[in-house]
Amino acid sequence: MSGATGEVPLVYRASVGGGKGYGGQHSQTLESMFCHIPGLYVVYPATPADAKGLLKSAIRDNNPIMFIESQLLYNVKGPVPEGDYTLPLGVAEVKRPGKDVSIVTWGPALLDCLKAAEQLAAEHVEAEVVDLRSLVPLDMETVLASVRKTGRCVVVSQAVNIGSFTGEIASRIMSEAFDSLDAPVLRVGAKDGIAPQSHVLEKAFLPNAEDILAAVKQLF
Repeated sequence: MSGATGEVPLVYRASVGGGKGYGGQHSQTLESMFCHIPGLYVVYPATPADAKGLLKSAIRDNNPIMFIESQLLYNVKGPVPEGDYTLPLGVAEVKRPGKDVSIVTWGPALLDCLKAAEQLAAEHVEAEVVDLRSLVPLDMETVLASVRKTGRCVVVSQAVNIGSFTGEIASRIMSEAFDSLDAPVLRVGAKDGIAPQSHVLEKAFLPNAEDILAAVKQLF
């Protein structure tokens, strides 16, 4: 509306996601809703190091940014670079290289994707795990490069599949790398419904490494 003459250097921190037994009030994964707002950046780290590097970059950026934090990741420990450490927004990272199938993910689902990749390696299937880290801006080039190499792809998030950003990724892959695919792009997400409070039911509701493993095997 301002013809790009105005700036809104604002960072919202949003705590989201299931896994804590908080039920229907506090377990939603809402990144898809934020991605639908033009002009709003959406950042979703999955590791302590990425959280630091991306948050510092978000604060220094002059765009409004939704910085999404999974409640499951607050207790995750890992190495964090000291000093003035930043990461560029809109740049994905290959967390595990592979040649047989691409697993594209973000947020807390990354941990399950890495577990699934370990299990697949034991069965002589090398999965490449791509962590988007930022949904807007979106680094599709890293995703497409991976898919063109492997020919197969599973997109994973903790959100329910209806309206999930996994659909955006799958659609882009199908339209921009169709000739490289040896199988349809599959999506793994939470069951379509309201998050249950029971830990037993919530475990069945959320996607896990076994679900990802089953999806990958379906592609072969």
